[in-house]
Amino acid sequence: MISDFPTKEDFFKTSEDYLNSSWDSVVELLSEFDEILGVIEDSPHANEADRYWGSAKQTLITATALVQQAVEFYIKGKIVHISPYLLISGNPQSWPKDCSKNDIPFSTFRSIDAQDLIKVHDTVCNERFSDKFIQWNERLRVIRNKAMHTVDKTLTVKPEEVIEFILFAYHYFSEDKDWFKSRRRYLGNTPVNSVRHIKEEETCDSYLVNSLLYEFRIIVNVLSPSLTLRYLNFDKKTRSHHCPNCYKTISKMDFFDHEFMEGIGETYQKKKGMEVYECCICNYSGTFIAQKCGEDDCEGEKLDAKSGLCLSCGFENTL
Repeated sequence: MISDFPTKEDFFKTSEDYLNSSWDSVVELLSEFDEILGVIEDSPHANEADRYWGSAKQTLITATALVQQAVEFYIKGKIVHISPYLLISGNPQSWPKDCSKNDIPFSTFRSIDAQDLIKVHDTVCNERFSDKFIQWNERLRVIRNKAMHTVDKTLTVKPEEVIEFILFAYHYFSEDKDWFKSRRRYLGNTPVNSVRHIKEEETCDSYLVNSLLYEFRIIVNVLSPSLTLRYLNFDKKTRSHHCPNCYKTISKMDFFDHEFMEGIGETYQKKKGMEVYECCICNYSGTFIAQKCGEDDCEGEKLDAKSGLCLSCGFENTL
C-alpha cells in the first residue's frame, strides 16, 4: 500500500518557499547594488554596473531556476488535488521493488516528467492553462534547462525579470494574490525567527515589518509602474506616505530613530476615487486630519485620524 501522500497544500507551501528563496537572492543583490551605487557613480572606471551584474549572472539564473521549480510544484499540487496517483510515472514493472508486499511512501515512486505536467493538468482539471501562461512557462523552462544542463555564455537574466517571474507565478497560482503577505509568513519562519525566545520578543514583529518596508523600496525602484500596480497594488505615479500602522510597529525596534524612516518604503496611498488611504504592506486603512503636531519644533500638520500619529516626527498627538 502507498503511504504518506502529499497534499495540494504541501506542494503549494513548498512552491511558496522556492519563490521566497529566489526573492531573497535577488533582493540581496539589489540591496548591495543600492549600497555601492555611490561608489560606482564616482568610480573613474567605466561600466562598473555592468561588471557587478555580470558577476551576479549565475545567482540570477539560479534564482530563475527556483521559480521554475516552484511552478512545477504548483502544477503538481493542482493535479494531486484531483488524485495523487496521476503523478506516478511508468508501468507497474518499473515501480519500487516489493511495493505490492510492503507499505511504500509516495515519494519513492518516480513522478511524471515535468514536460508532461501541463498535459496531465489540462486533461484532468476543470480550468485549463491559458496560452499566455503556457508561453510564459516555456520561456522560464528554457532558461532553467540551459542553466541545469549546459553552459550558455549568452544566457543572461536581469534582476527585474526574476522579480517579475516570481510575482507572475505567485499571482497566477495563489488565492490571496498578496505577495507581501507571503513574505511576512516566510520571514516569520526563517531559522532565526523560528527560535521561540526570539519569536516571543516584543520587538520581533518590528524588525520583520522593517525588512518588508526596506524590500518594498528596493523592489519598487526597479519595477515599472504597470507591474507595481498589477502585482503590489501600488501606483508609482501617485503620491505616497509612510504608513502610520507600520511606523508604530517598527518604532518598537531597539534604538529606533525617526531618521530610520528615510531608508524604507512609503506604502500608504489614497485609494483611487476615495478619501481613504491604504497600506499595501499591512493593509491598514485610514485618513489624515489637518492639525498641527503638538511636539516641540515639529512643523507637521498632517496626523493620522485614528492614532494622532504625526508622520513628520512620529509623535502621537491626543485627538
